[in-house]
Amino acid sequence: MFAIIEDGKILKSGTTVQSMFQYSVPEGAGYTNMSEFMKAKGVVEVVHGERKDSIYYFVTEGDLTLVDGVPTQAYTNRAKKLADEDAKDSEGNQLYVQVWDADVDNGEGNPKGRMVDTSEKLVTVGLKTTMTGDIKRRANSLLSDTDWMVIRKAERDVAIPSATATYRAAVITECARLETAIGNAADVDALKAVMDAQNWPMK
Repeated sequence: MFAIIEDGKILKSGTTVQSMFQYSVPEGAGYTNMSEFMKAKGVVEVVHGERKDSIYYFVTEGDLTLVDGVPTQAYTNRAKKLADEDAKDSEGNQLYVQVWDADVDNGEGNPKGRMVDTSEKLVTVGLKTTMTGDIKRRANSLLSDTDWMVIRKAERDVAIPSATATYRAAVITECARLETAIGNAADVDALKAVMDAQNWPMK
């Protein structure tokens, strides 16, 4: 992304230099190369501010402003919730899981049915629950190729090869370690550090 700077102000910005001008660059503009053209026209490449991982943060694009003379694209990074929370409506009232009830009046005087609340609270799932689920699915995927050996051992008492048993134990240990670390993460950055440091065993 680029911006045109003139008299300490951003006049225009665009994804390419060419998009900000009505003629081709540099052909037809009287300049021998792009660098010369950009310098003459006050075109500067935009610097991007901190934009955090959208898995862990809600990232909103802010204004394009000059910071120490450099056009800078700002971002707002708001951490997502770590823990599960009760889902509320805009007025703060608890929301509940709904089911279809065919016997309830639909509001028109006819029992044609409508969605009704149950007693089960609707929950907004937090990052810890999501990441724990991801870890468990990863472990199950790694174990799935050798699950048949466990079944064979249980049904026909055929020994599981020692290398396989060691590998499966290591997968289970790593899964347990990660689940504990996820549970102990104090904030979103700590949780990201846990997820970035997964150490699954190799076969």
